[in-house]
Amino acid sequence: MAKRPVHSALMLLGAMPFLACALLPLTGVTEIDGLGRLDQLAASYGMAILCFLTGIHWATQLYASEAAPFNLFVGSNVVFLVVWIAFVAAGLQWAIVAQLLAFPVLLAIDYRLCQAELISRQYLRLRTVATVLAWFSLAVILVS
Repeated sequence: MAKRPVHSALMLLGAMPFLACALLPLTGVTEIDGLGRLDQLAASYGMAILCFLTGIHWATQLYASEAAPFNLFVGSNVVFLVVWIAFVAAGLQWAIVAQLLAFPVLLAIDYRLCQAELISRQYLRLRTVATVLAWFSLAVILVS
């Protein structure tokens, strides 16, 4: 069996809080004592993950600016600021809607980075799986 990079496991484990926040309400759990409501936890966790993903784009721009398909500093800042403004100013539902838009946009950027051979196909496949898990979890949370 081939040895998988640590980032593979971490990326998939990173989607688990989204899944937990989407599925626990089906069992009657809507909040975690001391932490808050699951929809709020999912939205704040989404902010952290989006910050992390846009930070990866910043690093890519820093280390491979000539090969980047466009200015990743600008692209990642626009995406993150839109999501952050929705999070702090527009209410929880709009924050989740903004995240539902941001995750596929960032995945599309990663697709372009893969085409430019700045990230591997393996990484893009895992990012796609993690994004789909996060996206569907947030969609379930939004409509619940």
